[in-house]
Amino acid sequence: MALKALSGAGQIALVSVANPTMYRVLLHESRGARVVNCTTPFLEASRCCWEPHHQIVLTYSGLLSYELGGNRWLIDTSRTLFIERCVEYRTQHTVAGIGHAALYISPSSELLDELGLRHGNSVNSVFTARSWPSTMRLRLLAKHILNLKPDADNALLRDEWVIRTLSEAFHPAPPSSGRSPKLVERTKELLHARFGAHLSLKEIADEIGVSPAYLTQEFTRCEGTPLYRYQLQLRLSRALLDLPNCNDITGLALDLGFSNHSHFTSVFRKAFGVTPSEYRSRIGSRRFLLKEDRGLPFGEARRRAA
Repeated sequence: MALKALSGAGQIALVSVANPTMYRVLLHESRGARVVNCTTPFLEASRCCWEPHHQIVLTYSGLLSYELGGNRWLIDTSRTLFIERCVEYRTQHTVAGIGHAALYISPSSELLDELGLRHGNSVNSVFTARSWPSTMRLRLLAKHILNLKPDADNALLRDEWVIRTLSEAFHPAPPSSGRSPKLVERTKELLHARFGAHLSLKEIADEIGVSPAYLTQEFTRCEGTPLYRYQLQLRLSRALLDLPNCNDITGLALDLGFSNHSHFTSVFRKAFGVTPSEYRSRIGSRRFLLKEDRGLPFGEARRRAA
């Protein structure tokens, strides 16, 4: 694939000449970690891949199928993907017209060992698990890294936020981690394909071909969260993506399926600890603090991040 390099604001973008919507942007590189923002449009055929380093993949848009050794994991904003180094795997997009966008973080071996020990996980156990559920806090951290503004573009600050993000990703895996059965995968694909539609449980179950009771029980058992909450989290993850460039929060709330601005604000604040307006004005800036940092001097908050 022919690529050309673009530069600006301390970043390097590799843009496909044949397909300008596919790109890779180097957001950060230090002795601790390398962070790349990658957007890939829908590709019909699967691709064979191989990575020389361990990677943690934080998807913030779309849906990706990760295939290894005859097994498959569907990866979206609800799941973190751990790619083992020097292992051949395949990726594919399973819903027509929907690609994916994600942060790819490649930590140093020293940082991986430290994070694993801190959270009681060996590096081997984390990456052989392949995938486990992503927290709402992790999605917020990933978006902050993606939106760090040029005035915050220094290695120390970025390292602190990358470490904080990886620490959240390395929390002990809940019992629901692992591959999902076909029933759950088809449900996720349907919700992505019909995003924004007001689908009832019965409508989803009818399209999948099972009873509503069986669907909700199996989804909750496999994912560790009810189907309605998974759908709500998809909408909130989309809000994280759209809000920084949104001029009409009420319009966005309605587009995402919330009844009004107040309802959206209440749900968003409960999930992320900030209102949509606060998030929009602070994400990517030095004024951005997590809920537990409120009331602390920013210097102390930054030390906690490290």
